[in-house]
Amino acid sequence: MNSPAPHSLPPHVSSFLCLVLVLPLTFVSSGCSGNPPGYGSGPTPTAVTITTQPTSQTVPIGRGATLTAAAKGTAPISYQWSKNGAAIAGATGASYTTPSITLADSGSTFQVAISNAANTVTSNAVILTAGPRAPALGDLRYLLYQQVLLAGLGNYGGATTEIGAVDITGSNAVGTPLSLGSSYDCEPVNGCYYPLDLYYVPPGMTGYTLYYNVGNYDQFQSGIEPYTGSNVVIYSLDLEPGYESYGFAAVQTTQGDGFDYKMEAVPLSAVQATVAADGAESRIVTAISFDDGTGLVDVISYGWQGDASTAYETKTMIVAETGSTQSTFANVATASTALANSGYFISAFGGNDTDGYVVVGTRVMGDTMPRPVAVSTRNGTVAATNPDTAYFSTVVFLQALGDDVIVQEQ
Repeated sequence: MNSPAPHSLPPHVSSFLCLVLVLPLTFVSSGCSGNPPGYGSGPTPTAVTITTQPTSQTVPIGRGATLTAAAKGTAPISYQWSKNGAAIAGATGASYTTPSITLADSGSTFQVAISNAANTVTSNAVILTAGPRAPALGDLRYLLYQQVLLAGLGNYGGATTEIGAVDITGSNAVGTPLSLGSSYDCEPVNGCYYPLDLYYVPPGMTGYTLYYNVGNYDQFQSGIEPYTGSNVVIYSLDLEPGYESYGFAAVQTTQGDGFDYKMEAVPLSAVQATVAADGAESRIVTAISFDDGTGLVDVISYGWQGDASTAYETKTMIVAETGSTQSTFANVATASTALANSGYFISAFGGNDTDGYVVVGTRVMGDTMPRPVAVSTRNGTVAATNPDTAYFSTVVFLQALGDDVIVQEQ
């Protein structure tokens, strides 16, 4: 009698029988002829490629630079930024924002390595250049426009107007100082009217309110008193006793305070010494005006709790009235440009057609890096060289019949 044929499994089953139990909880491989169909299969990953390279930037000292790249390929995609060839801990996103840069960071190179399962590619190397120092965020004592970080300043409405019989309040805006030039701004009977420009900040930014005020000269002290609180900075001033008028511009913040107002009345010969002493005490002069009613110069300065230790050096340029508005204005532009070329920001400007004008330059001790400055007249604009990513602030605004000068600085 023939022995029964061994029981056999269907081929599609036996081909998957790869494990035999020989001991409790122990498996051994046996008879494996391959993985099941489709095991480990899938689309081949698409290699990563860079679609947007980072770009070189010039950024003010005291601000961070944001570097950005973009890539395509099969996800997940990873990023690793490096500085001068060394990987930066935690810099693993498509964008990387540096800490606040210093002069020592100028010339540093940055790259990003971008990877997925298929490959790794490295971006172009880009260079970070340090530009002139920006005011710290919250420090409203100079270059007010540089408090705006979001792109689009001026794209959301603005106004060219003047103050006179009615004061002006601008919410969530930055603006120019008062225009100066007595023969243009003032009339013997009607007093003074000051042209100005407002620029509204982009949506998402709040906390700034501008005040432009005028009044009778003999009421100046009482008129300015409500604007001397710790969250307000007066940044433009004009006293015109011959026209029985005064005007000033102020900015108020709701994002903090700590500003310490001081007004000093000194002879013209003492202005430089006064401004220098304020700077040495970490104060910045923000407004200045001749006061022909007293024969003195009124100097307004502020300390700030947000930075009570930085010492400033100053330089005051006195521009005498030449008898020709055009030449006087040209001399103001020349003085302002000279200060900017030596690293000074124009922190205060004041004067009139009779006494001339005072330009106050201020800089952090040792900050001699030239500042970009543009000068506009009715004959055209001399553009700034090497501008960085900061906004230009109007620091000098002069007008006369048939002539004007606007100086903007970063």
